[in-house]
Amino acid sequence: LTMKLSLIQSVGLIARAISECVKKQGYVFSRKQELISVMLDFIKSEPTDSMRTPVRHLVMTTCSNLIPLDPPLSESENFDLLKVCVNSVFSLPPETHTPEKTKEEEILDPKQRKVLYRDTLASLQELLKSILARDHTPEGLQSVFKHIESWLSSAQDHERERAITSTAHILAFYLDNLNVKSMVSFHNLGALLGRLSPRCSDPLPAVRTAAVDCIYTLLCIQLRYEGFSLDYKDDAVEGLMGLKHQLDNPDHSVLYKTCSDLTKVMSKRLPQQQLTTLVFMLFEGLVDSQTNCCRASSVILNTLLKNRGAGLQDLVPEVLEVLHVRLQNITDEQVRVAVGQTVLILASQHLQTVINTLVNQPLPYDSWTSEMWMALGADPIIANQIIEMVMEKLAITAPYVDKKESMMRGGTTKVATSQPLAMTCGLKELLLNGQTQEPAVGVFPQLFSCLTVRLGASVGVAAPKDNTHKHTTPIHVAGVAADALRILLARAQLDEVMKRLEEENAWDVMKEQSTHVQGVTLLARAMAKHAGPRLPAIVECLCPSLNNIYECQRVTVTAFFSELLNHHVVTELMLIDVLMNNMMERISDPCSTVRMLAVRGLGNIADGSPEKVNKYAKELLAAMSSGMEEKDDPGKLITLEAMSGLSKVLLHLDKKNVHLLVVYIFMKIKPFLESDNDDIRCASILLMGNLSKFGSGEQVFKDQIHNVLVSLLLHLVDPNLQVVKACKFAMRMFAPVVGSEQITAMFQNHLHEDKSLHYGEFINDLTKYLIQDFPSMLNFYHISVIQFFKSNWPEIRAAAAMFIGFLLGNLQQEHRCHINMGTITKGLVMLLQDPDPLVRVKAAEAMGHFQ
Repeated sequence: LTMKLSLIQSVGLIARAISECVKKQGYVFSRKQELISVMLDFIKSEPTDSMRTPVRHLVMTTCSNLIPLDPPLSESENFDLLKVCVNSVFSLPPETHTPEKTKEEEILDPKQRKVLYRDTLASLQELLKSILARDHTPEGLQSVFKHIESWLSSAQDHERERAITSTAHILAFYLDNLNVKSMVSFHNLGALLGRLSPRCSDPLPAVRTAAVDCIYTLLCIQLRYEGFSLDYKDDAVEGLMGLKHQLDNPDHSVLYKTCSDLTKVMSKRLPQQQLTTLVFMLFEGLVDSQTNCCRASSVILNTLLKNRGAGLQDLVPEVLEVLHVRLQNITDEQVRVAVGQTVLILASQHLQTVINTLVNQPLPYDSWTSEMWMALGADPIIANQIIEMVMEKLAITAPYVDKKESMMRGGTTKVATSQPLAMTCGLKELLLNGQTQEPAVGVFPQLFSCLTVRLGASVGVAAPKDNTHKHTTPIHVAGVAADALRILLARAQLDEVMKRLEEENAWDVMKEQSTHVQGVTLLARAMAKHAGPRLPAIVECLCPSLNNIYECQRVTVTAFFSELLNHHVVTELMLIDVLMNNMMERISDPCSTVRMLAVRGLGNIADGSPEKVNKYAKELLAAMSSGMEEKDDPGKLITLEAMSGLSKVLLHLDKKNVHLLVVYIFMKIKPFLESDNDDIRCASILLMGNLSKFGSGEQVFKDQIHNVLVSLLLHLVDPNLQVVKACKFAMRMFAPVVGSEQITAMFQNHLHEDKSLHYGEFINDLTKYLIQDFPSMLNFYHISVIQFFKSNWPEIRAAAAMFIGFLLGNLQQEHRCHINMGTITKGLVMLLQDPDPLVRVKAAEAMGHFQ
């Protein structure tokens, strides 16, 4: 060891002794690198876990003396030298660490070890300076600093302290020896500040102080490069030294305040072209090993952006992209919040660019993009601007496009357009921030209407394939709009509305195509019952959508208005005229679902505002009549709504308003009595019953009742229980108008909806009274019954056979002339061949009455 140390020291002393004279001679030491390599091998053979000898210290002193000799080291030689020396010193355990004793060497006492550590670090710093002296430029500084910078954020306190102290030394040396002959750009200022400034809140006080020294020196170097003289003092930069004592206070809030003050000085002196580098370096600081420094990075970053962010327009997309990546590794909640603040600051300066960048993120948004959207909700002014922007975009952009499913199969699929979908997703995330309450409530009617219409345009629409995350569940287009609407109701504190909708599972119902209208009806019902005062503004905002080219949107708004008419609140709020006029206009809409909902809305006035029925009598009767004549009516839904609605309306209409139309309406209803659709049969029969009070005393009306009497009597055995009940109701209503006291009494005594009826006995008795009171109509009656021999329902065919049997059985000889026996025989013979056994039995029984 002694020989080794003597050799190292000798080489170093010789190099130092001759360095001045050989410079004048221009002598070239061709084997200098060889000698340095030998020296480095000595360091490499030292144990890495301890320092027992002065080998490192002496090797680095010798190398410092060799560096000034020609030839200069190449870039790679410099790199190797720095890498070995820096890593060898910085990676040593702290000086308080006591190594294990080995056979060869005595353990140094703590005092000796302290001196040896100090000397070794000092010799490294001298080596760095001598390398820097050979290339005293920003590039030369960078080539030295890059070996130190990774140690600045080490998890080990002693490693960070060594790195920052060494940096302070080389920067001070650089400044002291700076000789600016021409205006040169200090192009790595931003990078150096970005690495060093977060250390100002390092847990270690010594690191914090050295970090401020570094920043002070860097800004002094910048002043020199800007052309200021050596003795020039900048007030702001000099003020940094006053901040040093504040860094002694371990209180975090004081440290962050100091960092913020420090940033203001840096921001003032930093050239615009350096800003980008500083910002991106600070992003790396967000994931520093020390939580304190992560937080400091975020404070510095946000202070810097507030002061200088306005000039970063072109970089916003890249900045957001880097933030998005960084967020994935940030675990400290305070730093995550600060990153949200960063996004918010950028949005306050470049809102459109920030929104465009976030909108173009793949869908469905990952949690980090969602977090960025949500952060924008923290500022009410920005949130308000975004809400306005989204509403405008949704109003003017096509919600979907029709795409062919494939070349082979025909048909098209509705595919959502990317921008409106992304905007809706973003709005949903934005509204999740509780601080959006004020801006959301401020435009509640517009936003509620916008999202309701958006929901209508999203039902049954597929998510686009482009710009979506692979391996994720495709986004539910209508689900996003429904979620946004739900969150909006929460922001507006409409708790009762929310409660009702949750109880009825309305959100799930609303977003599916087959049940969407039902869901919107539930929404309108909840709003009418629990948010009445908000309706006038909402109705005003929704009205224009009734003329939209997209029928899905007209369906949604018509369904909403239709249900509002079911509630008296619309009369109290003086909305009835607007809603009724809109429903009247929609009666002629090209879409059959819209027409059906408009008819339903008109009928709902009878439940919601019965006192207004007579005011609109003419319009209601005209609309319902045309509804019953509807040709383009798949599933007869419009017809059904027209008849159900008219039934409700008739309960409140004055006789004078209906009188002239009774027979006309009656004749319109008649064809529906034999409809295959149970609901239509039921509605048409109920409507006849409700009409009867308007026709009493009229012979023409009495004739109409006899026209349908057979049909109603036979449908008393209809396979559908609701139709049976409707027949009982209608005939009870007709009872006073029939023109026979016995039949009136029979109808009123036996035809109660909830009482069972002995059908055979009832028809037997009824035929006796028909023969007795209406002998002239027997021909008409038996011909009407025979027509039902061909009915689609076996129950009706059997009842028709029974009816004829009882009619014949009770018929006296003098009335037989009214009956065409040949036609009856032919019909009954046909029924004897019927596939249904009950029909055959009843036909055989009827044949027995021929004797």
